Amino acid sequence: MDRQIMNRTIQNYIREVEHSIREPITHRELGRMPFDEAKAFFLLLPFLNGEEWSYALNTSAIAVGAVHAAFDIHDRVDMLDASSKDQQLMVLSGDHFSGIHYRLLASIPDFKFITAMSEVIGRINETKTNVLMEGMLSPEKLMHAMMCIESGCITEFHQSYGFSRYADISRTALALIWFSRKLMKDPAVQNGWTSNKMKTSNIETAISILTSTLHEELMKAGFLSPFLKQEIHRMATPLLGKTI
Repeated sequence: MDRQIMNRTIQNYIREVEHSIREPITHRELGRMPFDEAKAFFLLLPFLNGEEWSYALNTSAIAVGAVHAAFDIHDRVDMLDASSKDQQLMVLSGDHFSGIHYRLLASIPDFKFITAMSEVIGRINETKTNVLMEGMLSPEKLMHAMMCIESGCITEFHQSYGFSRYADISRTALALIWFSRKLMKDPAVQNGWTSNKMKTSNIETAISILTSTLHEELMKAGFLSPFLKQEIHRMATPLLGKTI
């Protein structure tokens, strides 16, 4: 697989997710809801690496994408002012997308996965609340929290469908990407539930630990194609101008 085919695969998946969650009113009022390409990449990592991928798997993958879309829209709501029309539409859109994931999952005979995803969603919401309510967290607690929030649904998908060996890499890389964006003050991660809760020194420590961890995981991942290893390197470190 080359980068052109990989990008086409990711974009096709994102279009499928966007089509599944499209709602005319919110689309008209708020425009296109951006989908995180890094999350799409790691969700599809087994497929990109040549693993067997069925229609049922793809349906579940689209449902996971709908969950992340719901989370991302809720995270964009300004906690200090949720009274505007746009903010209210974002909240309603997030609720709408949350419902879609259950409808999509209901179309396949996989009650076990539906139950597992429901538990993960609850755990992610609880983790966000804990980050918001607690004081300044240590780098270790921050890493644990962001691994849950950024990759919980994706790694549950991997573990549920026999792709467990991809879970650790996805968990580490997505947390690293988030912290890198946070350090660079990327608007995509400057949301209310994490504001003023993270010291720059703790973020830098988390990045250092996660970078070393990802390097070790990729060194041991003999099952992963060299091209995809390079892509993970490229995605996980460019914001800081560093290499693993």
